[in-house]
Amino acid sequence: MVFSLLFTPLGRYLAIAMLGAALVIGGIYKIRSDAIAEVEAAATADALRRTQDAIRAGDNVDVTPDGLFKSDGHRRD
Repeated sequence: MVFSLLFTPLGRYLAIAMLGAALVIGGIYKIRSDAIAEVEAAATADALRRTQDAIRAGDNVDVTPDGLFKSDGHRRD
């Protein structure tokens, strides 16, 4: 039944339309999944950069006894 429909002109047009719809839907899905992956990669890179900056800032703190009493430039009343 289905194979005999493909041998008719209407069946061929329906098959071509279904193939075209499948290609369009597949293309949309691919573009969307690539965009999601790109946003997630950017968010991960930003989180890694922030973490590295925080670690670097913590490593640059002078924790020697004399360094703890140095003025940091902030006025405290």
